[in-house]
Amino acid sequence: MENASKALIMAGSVLLAIMVIGLLVFGYRQMSDLEQTKENSDYVDKLAEYMARFEQFNRGEKNPLYGSELLSLANLQEDYNLSDARADVGYDKIEIYVTITKNLEGYLEAGKTYNISEILEKINSVLAKIENYEEPNSKYNNKSVRYYSKKSYREIAKEFGLEDDIPSDWGNDLISEFLNTNSKTKQLMIDIDTYDNLKNTVYNQFRTGKRFYCEKVEYNEFNGRIKKMTFVEI
Repeated sequence: MENASKALIMAGSVLLAIMVIGLLVFGYRQMSDLEQTKENSDYVDKLAEYMARFEQFNRGEKNPLYGSELLSLANLQEDYNLSDARADVGYDKIEIYVTITKNLEGYLEAGKTYNISEILEKINSVLAKIENYEEPNSKYNNKSVRYYSKKSYREIAKEFGLEDDIPSDWGNDLISEFLNTNSKTKQLMIDIDTYDNLKNTVYNQFRTGKRFYCEKVEYNEFNGRIKKMTFVEI
């Protein structure tokens, strides 16, 4: 009889232990499911925020984008496609194309359609060249091309010790001709022209002179998310 009681107690203990383990496993699964649900919800919210950011560029001819805004869109696309697009759950990479109607100094060709990443790369290459001209240069007394671009021709001549070679009655045209042929300043004058062209004609022209409208937006048929945008220069 005593052995039977002990057996019942042991069986009860084992059953209780099994129940406790079962409850712990159930609780862990519930917590895991809850955490996964929260992560999924956060991810969906983040993607919805991204889509809203893309939609703000979906503008027609009456409210076009400037080139600077198009560059912002290119950066947004690059960031999204690298970190948040997930083909496994139907969140496609976003493709963006831009048709150019006016040439841009050999960088963008009229009548050609570019992937927006190509445009970003071309404009960034222009910006890199501009920044290089804005760095001090040992060839030019450790001063930048940008520094000299803000000087008058007579002031440039003085910087290089050439003021005595320039008559006081010379105007800008004659001083410019002198600087463009003098061995000390010839390359600097070329660099100033290149810098001014890159900054004012290419970079600024694209950012503030060109305007674009969104011609078409394509959405994923299953989740309604943007997968392609097409822009045209006005």
